[in-house]
Amino acid sequence: MKSFEYKKLKYRYIKNWKKKWKIGFFVKKNNILINEGASSLNYSQQCFEGIKTYLIKKKIFNLKINMNSNRFQKSCKILLMPILNLFCFTFLIKLLSKLNYFYIPNIKLGFLYLRPLMLGISKNIGVKTSKKFFFTIFCTPLFVKYNILNIKSIFYKRIMDNYGHYKIGANYITNIVNSFIIKKYNFDDYIHVNKNFFEEIGTSNFIIYKKKKIFSPNNKNILPGINKFLFLFFFKFKKINLNLSIDFNKISNAKKIISCGTAAYYKSINSILYKNKIIKYKKKFFNNLIKFYLKKNHDKNFNKKR
Repeated sequence: MKSFEYKKLKYRYIKNWKKKWKIGFFVKKNNILINEGASSLNYSQQCFEGIKTYLIKKKIFNLKINMNSNRFQKSCKILLMPILNLFCFTFLIKLLSKLNYFYIPNIKLGFLYLRPLMLGISKNIGVKTSKKFFFTIFCTPLFVKYNILNIKSIFYKRIMDNYGHYKIGANYITNIVNSFIIKKYNFDDYIHVNKNFFEEIGTSNFIIYKKKKIFSPNNKNILPGINKFLFLFFFKFKKINLNLSIDFNKISNAKKIISCGTAAYYKSINSILYKNKIIKYKKKFFNNLIKFYLKKNHDKNFNKKR
């Protein structure tokens, strides 16, 4: 099985909203019947999250659900969608993890990936918010190799300004197009550039190490990645600079750049192409630190659980 692809599991959760939340159900059917005029299909009124569930010594551990639930609420609010109670959200994640217990991979192989998803589903051909919403949580096993990848990058501007801060479907259509283009030219990934400032590597945040300081861009175009902040707080870096803008000088003079996302986890950047100039970084530098973090972070979380 590939590292990140859909696989139908036994149970998922569904719930509908029309003026108020209806009773939800755990079901086995994995198909959603939706009207062709739905606002989620026509105008991308939908949002989602990605949550990890690990299995260690036959015990379930859900990683940082509170951070995902808060981000999901913010995404719903900005898109004029109903808010799901935080307690209900975390309870459903834990319960669904238990129902799909036998599909959770061993910690050495990967984890169970849960995707809460909300869609506007009412017949709505006009550009306006939906009157009905559908909420579901489904999951699939995700197999990850905890190795460091070296990638090259090319730059494309993000289309939607000031909405990258939210995990919504409309932000990902540019990634689909860009991923197709860069493969034609034999690149591994790309960086979003906005007015000559660097924002994200593909769908991931990035961290720059320069002169014993840590830099990372931070503005409304950038999704606040949970893995990035876990990494920074774990090492308790004293000199962290969450810049509103990262320009070419910081990129070109950096000692090392890493990217961090949900599925890809952490990648080590080998080289970047920008305006016909190739910038190369030390391949092994910072890699041992990342490997140490991956091991210690898991051990720390699971020891707390036990």
